[in-house]
Amino acid sequence: MKELDAEIELLSEKLKKEVNVAIASDEAWDLGVGADQPPADSIDEIKEAVLFEAHPDADEEHAFIVEVKERSKEKKAKAAEELTGFKDTVKGIQAAVRPIRSYHSDLKKIAVENKREIEKFSTAPERRKALLEGAENTEDPEDKQEMLDRANAVDITEPEYDKINAPIYERVPEHEKLAADLKAETEKLYAALPEVSELETKSARESFGRAEVYNERFQNRVEENTEKVKEWRHDKNLSIFESATAFIFGKNWITNSSWHDFYGLLPLLSGSLLISIIALVVAVPFAVAAAVYVNQVAPYGEQNFVKPAIEFIEAIPSVVLGFFGILVFGETLRNVSQVEWLSWVPGFPMAERLTILNAGLLLAFMAIPTIFTLAEDALNNVPGALTENSLAMGASKLQTVFRVIVPTALSGIIAAVLLGFGRIVGETMVVLLVAGNKIKIPDFTEGLGVVAQPAHTMTGIIAQELGEVDEGSLHWRALFIVGMVLFCISLAVNFTAQKVLKKFQKI
Repeated sequence: MKELDAEIELLSEKLKKEVNVAIASDEAWDLGVGADQPPADSIDEIKEAVLFEAHPDADEEHAFIVEVKERSKEKKAKAAEELTGFKDTVKGIQAAVRPIRSYHSDLKKIAVENKREIEKFSTAPERRKALLEGAENTEDPEDKQEMLDRANAVDITEPEYDKINAPIYERVPEHEKLAADLKAETEKLYAALPEVSELETKSARESFGRAEVYNERFQNRVEENTEKVKEWRHDKNLSIFESATAFIFGKNWITNSSWHDFYGLLPLLSGSLLISIIALVVAVPFAVAAAVYVNQVAPYGEQNFVKPAIEFIEAIPSVVLGFFGILVFGETLRNVSQVEWLSWVPGFPMAERLTILNAGLLLAFMAIPTIFTLAEDALNNVPGALTENSLAMGASKLQTVFRVIVPTALSGIIAAVLLGFGRIVGETMVVLLVAGNKIKIPDFTEGLGVVAQPAHTMTGIIAQELGEVDEGSLHWRALFIVGMVLFCISLAVNFTAQKVLKKFQKI
């Protein structure tokens, strides 16, 4: 019993210290709504209330907590009364949008039904062919007859496109009226909002300032969409240029949609490039420095240890590294980012463990052997006469390395970096496992903190989706083009590296 009392006393003292530290820190009062530290005369009451609430025998709330709740309730009631105008505006916008949403829902049903009919027609020949082949290969008469009946029942009649799209064209004038009403109503509601000066907190004033920008964008979008609806034709052919630009600069990659799929390369390309840049920024200094050290500075015995150790990294399967990134490295990185004195680092603390940074660091680890080996070969190919002449003229070993050998081998080192980039951008398994697979353009407004966000890559999307799509479908072709873009990037990188190497060989 005495031991238990002693332990309780020890824990109580520890809790008091922790409360004192927490109450004294500025972060305790950073509520994100412009809150300041509480008055000095309230600090002691807060400490007492926190300790009282934390006590295991506390059955009732502390009087200070009760008082704070009552004050909070009064402030909420007052705020609700003051924000009546904002609430009315929100309700008005919701009511104004409702008719055009209903219109959109009706047209969506027609479009989905048309899409199903067209897809059914496009797959009909293959389905009929498969049933006939199955009937030919089966020996059971009943199964054969059943397959033949099903094959004959497959409708291969081409839909009447003008007819099935006629209901959409009939309702186009209705859209213009609904859009005009929506535009007028939202303008009226926005004009009725209270003045910015009436808002008490800084965050509320900032939000109201953004509302002005959003309202302007919304009005412009309504006008643009009205014109697009007028110009839309189901039989309009898209040029190769329009299709290519829509794919390359498309910001959405949405598949398996019940209505319409979107295939835009930009989210995948931006993810791949961001991860590759991080990997190169980390890998190049380590790999090149290691190559210079091993080739020019390290003793013979150390060379025999360091070089095989670095090159052995290439033997580690990428799926093992990806698994390590999920279970160990990603979690460790997130835990480290929670450390208070590291909060100045962009992107810290990290909410996710599967991020661009996680993938970039693991790819850097994988790329180091490639860059190291090729850079070391480039240093080996520097003529020995240059080194000997430099030393004979009185230059030190380090002066010879950095002023003679490295500049001479620079083109070979650049080629090593380019080939390392090709190795990074073509990696699949690691990025598929640890990058987060979020198909969205990273938020570059976060600055360097963008590295703490999840992303998807070109290689990852091919590995993830190619096995689930029908050969020859639009989705399959989109993935094929992603592969072609990846091939072109790799080809360009390797071509540049070969050009640089040829220049190096002439030196």
